[in-house]
Amino acid sequence: MADSLEFSQKVIEATQTKIDWYNANVMPELVDDYRLFHTCIKNLYDLMIKKSLIKPDPYKLDRKISGIKPLDNTPFIDGERTTIIGARFSEYETMLDWICTYYKFSIDTLKIPEIKKLVDYNNSFLWNSLSPNNTMPNTRGLGQLVFEMKHGADMLTTSSINDILAKIQKATGNLTKVLKELTEFQKEVYKYKIRAQIIFNPKFEKDKAFSSQEDELAAIKKLFPSTFGHEPFYTQLVEEITREDQANNREELQAALLDKLGIKEDKSKQKTQTVDTKEMLLDAVHTLCSQITPFGEVYAKLGENNELLQSASNSFWAQFIAALKKAFGIPDKPIEYELVIVDQTANTKRKQKVDFNTFRTEIQKKINFYNSFAIKNSSGFRKFQEAGEAKVLDFLNRQITDIQKTSVLLKAFDDYFKNNAPADKRSKIKGLSMELMAIKNNSVNTNQRRAEYISYIEEQEQMKKLGIQN
Repeated sequence: MADSLEFSQKVIEATQTKIDWYNANVMPELVDDYRLFHTCIKNLYDLMIKKSLIKPDPYKLDRKISGIKPLDNTPFIDGERTTIIGARFSEYETMLDWICTYYKFSIDTLKIPEIKKLVDYNNSFLWNSLSPNNTMPNTRGLGQLVFEMKHGADMLTTSSINDILAKIQKATGNLTKVLKELTEFQKEVYKYKIRAQIIFNPKFEKDKAFSSQEDELAAIKKLFPSTFGHEPFYTQLVEEITREDQANNREELQAALLDKLGIKEDKSKQKTQTVDTKEMLLDAVHTLCSQITPFGEVYAKLGENNELLQSASNSFWAQFIAALKKAFGIPDKPIEYELVIVDQTANTKRKQKVDFNTFRTEIQKKINFYNSFAIKNSSGFRKFQEAGEAKVLDFLNRQITDIQKTSVLLKAFDDYFKNNAPADKRSKIKGLSMELMAIKNNSVNTNQRRAEYISYIEEQEQMKKLGIQN
């Protein structure tokens, strides 16, 4: 009996240490993988909308999420593909956004039933077998839409789609691996709690329990309801406890369990500590290209909204004068809008006049610029490869700041058009909320990669000061 209690104490200490390790090391990586996964899904969603393969979900912003629920995967007819997949994929992206923003990743919350929900939700679309011939309705429907999107597309679009899908497959592969490992560890956490809360419980009849495996199982089962309430009783896992305590080969089982609970440093991860910092920066630079799609949508919508307001405010005589100017090549006066700029950090508002055509031209320049290095073997991208890290980091800093300023002006334009359009034309104004959200998500992704680079460089500098060589 004493040996069994001593072993239980070792298991409790080892499991608690590993729980702390999981919460400090594995859970943050799991969140990062989900964020990458969500970014890719959002980019694919935006691309399908841009190509008119699906329509924006009108109920997207109204959807309330309180927990992870499986995605509907019932069959549908081909004629409903655009509508059904559009709605389901929108729900899929919204759930991933909720997971990344609100879900608490820890050993306490990620129990086996929750892990199963995550796995089932991740697999709502089977990314490694995305095909129009897949037997699963969601995967088959999305596979058909992706096939249509690639068919006849230009090289840049095809490359972008392939890059997004490759990153999704990598992210889901990592998620599946970690969630599988977590499932196995949660079984040991379950056993650890029984050892800590039942075997060391004063009401646990130790002498009788340790007389046989059957008696130990019965003793644990007797105290389980009062100790764990409505938690399920997993007979198979409790039988593992009794074998580890009393089986003829218990010494072998105990050694195997303590080895399993030990924290093993991943040698492959140790090697990657000497990372290519230039590659980290280049990866961050390339994420800027994900802004091409939302900025393209913004460019088009701004033009349409401006035409709507200008046509509404122009009298017949003004339109006649404009036609004459166009005929004789006389330039029009600049179109200026007085926007209300909201500073979220200072919680202040100010008015600013903005030349519409100049602003819209700057957006087009951004799109063209990002397109110039969207493909990694392009001459535009090679310029970054040849530049020093300091210059590339400075470029990233300026781009992130510039995108933030542009987003503020876009939000102001969005509010202006909505508030100043005539009542009879207000429904025709095209909102920018979806594009602004996409720009924000893409910026978060870029900023996160930049921060990882800066953090790594600072860590290396600190280690050098301390005389530690990596």
